[in-house]
Amino acid sequence: MDEINYIYFIFFFLIILQSIVGVGILVIGTPSLLLLEYSIIEILSILLPVSILTSLLNLLIFNFIKTENKLNIDSEYKKLFYYFCIPSIFIGLIFLKSFNNYINFDYLVSAIILISIFLTNNKKYIYGVKKKSKIFILIITGIIHGLTNSGGSLMSLFFSSYQKKDQSRYNITYFYFYLVIFQYCAFIIMFNKKIYNFELIFFIPILLTGVTIGNFLSKYINIEKFKLLIASLSIIVCFALLL
Repeated sequence: MDEINYIYFIFFFLIILQSIVGVGILVIGTPSLLLLEYSIIEILSILLPVSILTSLLNLLIFNFIKTENKLNIDSEYKKLFYYFCIPSIFIGLIFLKSFNNYINFDYLVSAIILISIFLTNNKKYIYGVKKKSKIFILIITGIIHGLTNSGGSLMSLFFSSYQKKDQSRYNITYFYFYLVIFQYCAFIIMFNKKIYNFELIFFIPILLTGVTIGNFLSKYINIEKFKLLIASLSIIVCFALLL
């Protein structure tokens, strides 16, 4: 399997995962492409549009398929997200542009993902703090995401507190879509990049099939097990980077 086919295989797998739990393409894709010796700038160019298109299709599916309970986004969550997390992405991208040649992204991405996984499994560290502390953490999350592409796991903690599976998936998918689309627009402007050109004849079928499979599986599986799978895969690629 040549490198291009290998990357499309990774895309297919990660699109399925992200369609089930809301995140995955950037969390696992970033360290995976670092292992293939892509630069962080190349990785942003490749993975951000994949994540955007995947989340967009999933949002459309949420809006067209009826669920037992009406899905909506908490207004307080929206305010915290748009006022504090989104602007801080620009700070992260400024750091990336300024210090790209001086940062070891293998180590940095690995450390951030491992810390995020720890916090994901210890939600009391997030939900037990006051509003001002949550604002601070959201700002840090935005900066981290702009700098390393790896803030999705930490961000999802704030938007997955609902017990209902569909509402939790909708929350994460909604906020992750807007997090990444703002990040991608800022990235194109700040780094003077063109929109990444996929070989659409291969990518579109992969995208549509992956999203379809992911949404089908989400009806029958325990999402917590898939979150565990994402965490496990993330740990494996992180340690591969560190070693």
